[in-house]
Amino acid sequence: MKLPKKQRWPLAVQKAIAFMCLPVLYFLVVLWMKYIQNYRIKDIKSIRRRFKDIVQQNGTGLLICPNHLTYIDSLLLAWAFASLGSYMANFRTFCWNLPNARNVQESLLYRVICYLGKCILIDEDPQKAKQTMHKAAYLLHHGQYVMIFPEGRRSKTGRVDTENYVYGVGKLHMDSHLTEVLCVYLRGEHQQSASKMPAKGERFNVNMQLQTIDNEQQGRRAMRTAANQIITTLEQMEDHYFATANDQAG
Repeated sequence: MKLPKKQRWPLAVQKAIAFMCLPVLYFLVVLWMKYIQNYRIKDIKSIRRRFKDIVQQNGTGLLICPNHLTYIDSLLLAWAFASLGSYMANFRTFCWNLPNARNVQESLLYRVICYLGKCILIDEDPQKAKQTMHKAAYLLHHGQYVMIFPEGRRSKTGRVDTENYVYGVGKLHMDSHLTEVLCVYLRGEHQQSASKMPAKGERFNVNMQLQTIDNEQQGRRAMRTAANQIITTLEQMEDHYFATANDQAG
């Protein structure tokens, strides 16, 4: 996949700066989550082993698609997936993220953190948004890891939104020419609905499933088919989470 040089070099510069700043950024963010917010990731060692296995088996880029309930889901997953040492040794696995520009544009601090955290902002302008998705596909095609929320926004119901998800994730998968997507289900044990922040002291469950996208369609039908398969997988993972939680409660 090709990308104009004037769009490639800013990504390369951003990646280099993010790599240099990662030790400080990772330390401060995890310090805030673990010791100030008192968050915990359940079975974090096994999650990291599983992610490491996926990385070792996967020699290409990887599109990561989680459900979406809070503003800091991507931070929690970055913490859950790997240690600082692992990210420094294999920086491509530290995901690029695609947050909505509207959520960060009013704060210089947020914009700086997003830049250092390998974020490419999605503008509401359709043409600019298209350029951002093209950059993401380029990164995936060149071995990078990219995280995108297929629901497009935090779920209003607190469950995976199977009605109003975005087809753009399907096009991103198609343009990257990858066969698999890593679907991730993240949920705090006391999370009942979407919120800006999880409750202080929350304990999070993380489940991962590699999903092969089976798609023989073309054009917009192919986009819808790929997006639907991703959302369906997340819905099934959610059903499994609640079934397991109810069994434990019983």
